[in-house]
Amino acid sequence: MIGELEKKGRLNQLKADEKGVLNWYKTNFPSEKFNFADIPHNKITSLNGLNILVSFYTNTSIVNMIIDALALEQYDSVIELGCGYGQNLFKIFYSGGGVNLKYFGGEFTKSGVEMARKLANIEPNMKAEFFHFNHLKPKFDKKLDFGKKVLVFTCHTIEQVKEIPDNWFKVVASIAPFVRCIHAEPFGFQIRNLGEASKNHKDYFIQNGWNLNFASTLKKAQNGDIIIEDAMLEYSCGTDPFNPTSIAVWRTV
Repeated sequence: MIGELEKKGRLNQLKADEKGVLNWYKTNFPSEKFNFADIPHNKITSLNGLNILVSFYTNTSIVNMIIDALALEQYDSVIELGCGYGQNLFKIFYSGGGVNLKYFGGEFTKSGVEMARKLANIEPNMKAEFFHFNHLKPKFDKKLDFGKKVLVFTCHTIEQVKEIPDNWFKVVASIAPFVRCIHAEPFGFQIRNLGEASKNHKDYFIQNGWNLNFASTLKKAQNGDIIIEDAMLEYSCGTDPFNPTSIAVWRTV
């Protein structure tokens, strides 16, 4: 099921029409196509502030990063906030995340939570639980047992939240005695202009009314709530040159 959705999304875009009805539309890629099939050779992406042309199938995998992070330390659970229908969590499970690990997904949409639960029911060996989560009003049901040591991650889900609240990091940091969080989010332009891609990125976010305060809120949270462990600006070769992924990693004090 997840593979089928990903396959559809590689060459098509899911968009809502004027009535709000979702439909798939063929993506028009600015690239030559293979002779044997309607598949583009290349795509325009960005890396370290520069617009570059790469193979169509080039992409940085946040899933592999999370799997490697889980392998380096013993965690009780992994949590994705803004998980959609849970595709990243299912990939982590099937690609070596661990059968004894608990998997949690927080998602704003009711349809996303319901779909994730249905998919999880298909795999009896996966200990998975999905719940409602709102980046604008972060809170967790006390009935959720994440364990004592958890790895949290977000992947391009804070990007369209205009402003996250000042307590976002404090709330997430309080869910367990030890929390480490990895953010794969487009915030590089908020810190430094690395080049043409950074400028286009900033203009794109201002035009769309998307998130402009992730970096500043993260920095404020250092004052007693969390410790920032690492950051990498415009690190990925993503599918959208106007939306490059940056990485931020923090843990509890």
